[in-house]
Amino acid sequence: MHETPLRDKQRRLFDTLSDAELMHRILSMPKVELHRHLVGSINGAIAVKIAARYGVELPSYIASELDEILFGCRKVNTLPEYFAPWATLERLFVSREAIHEIILEVIEQAAKDNVVYLELRMGPYGFLGKEPYTFEEFIHTVSTSVAEAESRFGVTTRCILGVPRHVFARISAYTRNRMFARMISVIYPFFPHTFVGVDLNGDESVAAGDHFKVFFRIAREKGFGITVHAGECGPAENVEYAVRELNASRIGHGIEAAKSPSVLACIAESGSMLEICPTSNEILNRVSQAGELPLRSLTECGVSFAICSDNPARNKVSLSEDLFKVATAFGLNEAHLHELTYSALNRSFADQGTKHALELALRRRFQALASTEACRDYHNMC
Repeated sequence: MHETPLRDKQRRLFDTLSDAELMHRILSMPKVELHRHLVGSINGAIAVKIAARYGVELPSYIASELDEILFGCRKVNTLPEYFAPWATLERLFVSREAIHEIILEVIEQAAKDNVVYLELRMGPYGFLGKEPYTFEEFIHTVSTSVAEAESRFGVTTRCILGVPRHVFARISAYTRNRMFARMISVIYPFFPHTFVGVDLNGDESVAAGDHFKVFFRIAREKGFGITVHAGECGPAENVEYAVRELNASRIGHGIEAAKSPSVLACIAESGSMLEICPTSNEILNRVSQAGELPLRSLTECGVSFAICSDNPARNKVSLSEDLFKVATAFGLNEAHLHELTYSALNRSFADQGTKHALELALRRRFQALASTEACRDYHNMC
């Protein structure tokens, strides 16, 4: 990023805008989303639609009631509490046809929020043989579904394969590493057009990062991007391990790193980016409001970050709303928000050709929006 977005605390183009006008401009902006989970993007309406069609039992078939049952708890103290809705939501992945429809619905929701580039994270359904489809069938279904969604909704979508700590920590090292090698071999033919990265997620206290060194080594050798959930609820040292030992170029959350100057220095030196998810941090009681996020500390130490929605259905939030929270809390102007968008695109795992095409499209969209707003402001003054 050429200009740190928080350095000048007083610069605000939004000073003359009402909150409604600010939200209008953010909603209208093209956006880049680097950290969004597939399961956490399934809201009550999507769940009811899929469950009714494929005979999945739900605690309610009224979308508003289901939203309240699954996502009504706004504050939790542990990740298991946060992920409680997953026990219901994961039952929706009953067939390849259901997977296809879920992906279309989720990407359509992103399109409605003007997301133009999306990296969608998903767990390896079928890798243990518990579902009525194989891991290979799951990956193929994801690939064809993403291609169709991109054609229909105009969202350039790439996928990140998520490895859950709690699942693989229970498996012997020998079996685990054989599974890792197989998983990478299955997704590799879809690189870089569908699967572009790998992720380690889940409760950091369940398994140390060294359980997954083989996985990330294999992925890195094949050219996949590497992102790791670290410093979300675990200590800052987990972030440093992810950067130094797992070679993560991006860190999911990572806000605990702000408590350690040495870890911040490590991140800055490596050039890794933090994927900051404001509402998730609030729900997990890591911060009470967006203004408590350590964005100033990150900027002052030269650590880049992207603003992400994480689990928009679970969090009852959109990427636009998370950007609105940060913009109002830290006084970001339109130029800062555009800069954050370009920075996120630059640090995405997309290939260079895709990045270049999207950057040109972003510039055209931003210029068109600026012209439209200038005309509207002129007519309002007259």
